[in-house]
Amino acid sequence: MSQQASLFDFEPPPKLTDRIFFAIAPDAPAIADIGALTATLKAQHGMQGRPIADAKLHCTLCNLGDFAGMPDALIARASQAATQVAGATPPFVASFDTAQTFVNRARNRPFVLTGGDGVTGVAALYRNLNSALHKAGIPGNPASYTPHVTLLYDDVTVPPQGVTPVEWTVREFVLLHSHIGQARPYNVLARFRMPSA
Repeated sequence: MSQQASLFDFEPPPKLTDRIFFAIAPDAPAIADIGALTATLKAQHGMQGRPIADAKLHCTLCNLGDFAGMPDALIARASQAATQVAGATPPFVASFDTAQTFVNRARNRPFVLTGGDGVTGVAALYRNLNSALHKAGIPGNPASYTPHVTLLYDDVTVPPQGVTPVEWTVREFVLLHSHIGQARPYNVLARFRMPSA
């Protein structure tokens, strides 16, 4: 073997196949409202993107990251932290009343629902969960956070516009497993129920 060949004889990094993240998910009436609103807005703005499937509609909280395989020890630590947060969080109403494009890339940008005062509970849950994960030795989520539900991806850019609020009572959050690059449903790894009043 030549010296040059040996210099470049290394294993390629493993392919990242598994994304793990916390989220809240809309209930059935909110999913129906999102579907109707998405159809209306898509037609109004001449969008071509395919709406996100009902089973994949969610509002991301904290990400644990992308992995080559399942990080079981990390999931266990994160779940312990999440259990404590859920136990200290009463149910709350999340209300998303604005549609807009996130201009974060040149093409195929996310068209999302966001909110003002109606998503303060979601933002508080994010902060508390992020803090608990930090204490458990799991950093990585930014201090700034914009609660949103992605409706579709499209090249059309829509400035913020008010819409009829989509809302539901958040009684739990979930830990989801996404198969990166595959059109497969999310796996729910764990549910974290909030105490009833």
